[in-house]
Amino acid sequence: MKLRISEDGTIRGLWSDAVDWHAIGCMSVRRASHVEFCSRRQKWYVRAGRPRSWIRRVLQHISGRPFGEILCWARTRQDALDWERAYYGPGGEGWVG
Repeated sequence: MKLRISEDGTIRGLWSDAVDWHAIGCMSVRRASHVEFCSRRQKWYVRAGRPRSWIRRVLQHISGRPFGEILCWARTRQDALDWERAYYGPGGEGWVG
């Protein structure tokens, strides 16, 4: 696990549920992505947590459902999670540093 902590206290990175975040104190979390199953295609996909389009951001805010672009399709959930970890992890295309 690798985390980047900025001067304002913002933490970015991938982590597991094994981390006791309550020990740190009050926090606010914004997801980078969502891993979901598509019944029609019978595949798992990784969807961006924050849409690029302002219209999609408004729809996401109103509906409470993710409207980000689909970044990856995978046959298994584990494949989707592995792709997500590589993409958003240090050195990956989605890593914000």
